[in-house]
Amino acid sequence: MGIDGRISPVTATPKKTNTDLPAFDFMDQWYPIQVKQKDKAGRPDIDSFEAMMARENRTKGFFVSFDYTSDALSEIGSFFRKSGRVIVPFTVSEILDTYIAQKLV
Repeated sequence: MGIDGRISPVTATPKKTNTDLPAFDFMDQWYPIQVKQKDKAGRPDIDSFEAMMARENRTKGFFVSFDYTSDALSEIGSFFRKSGRVIVPFTVSEILDTYIAQKLV
């Protein structure tokens, strides 16, 4: 399906004082994650992630790869302009640099 994981924002956690909401409404608030183990993710990878986001009605998603082709990054921008949906591209080195920097603090 093009989903390797899901992130649920902290704001999705139900407040105990609000009993008017159905008990499991908060479970539909999540962002998809796609991870590719390849040197560069290309436009076809982004296209399939976009299709999954549309199918699942997601407004934001996270894509992780070692690097991206210029076509892939261009498609991410185009997808946002067309649909208003956001794909956040991360590289493995960005994630590791952040992780290592946090450990050094």
